[in-house]
Amino acid sequence: MRFLHLVGIGVWLGAGAAAALLVRVAAQDPPERRADRLELVGRFYAWLVAPAAILASGSGLAITMMAASAGYGARLGEPASAAMQVLGLLAGALEIFGSFPASQRMLRAVLASPGPDLAGAGERMRRRVALLGPTALAMVIVALYLGIIATPRG
Repeated sequence: MRFLHLVGIGVWLGAGAAAALLVRVAAQDPPERRADRLELVGRFYAWLVAPAAILASGSGLAITMMAASAGYGARLGEPASAAMQVLGLLAGALEIFGSFPASQRMLRAVLASPGPDLAGAGERMRRRVALLGPTALAMVIVALYLGIIATPRG
């Protein structure tokens, strides 16, 4: 289960960082190149970011339940461990219910746009993805820190 959790986190961070970078770069691109980059961002979210966020969040919940049933309930309540779990779940929810739907609306706007210019709703969705995606990634990085470095072992 830990392997699935780590794979999910790794893919989530990698694809999410690539998508965040593409969204930022697309904002400064000329209109004829912007649509291609934003289409790629929408595809990244559909094929990599959202499934990885679901995998990491779901496996994290399963690990927590297994640890609790194995008698490690007191350790799960330690501040670093509890913060890791809360941040991980919030990041997953933000990605799945915030960034992913916005990226798909942005993708539909890009594909429906007759010219290289992005319509108002598509631009709003691009800004939303540019805000929510990196926020979720920052939460994952803090959760990783808390889970790997701050949680005592032994």
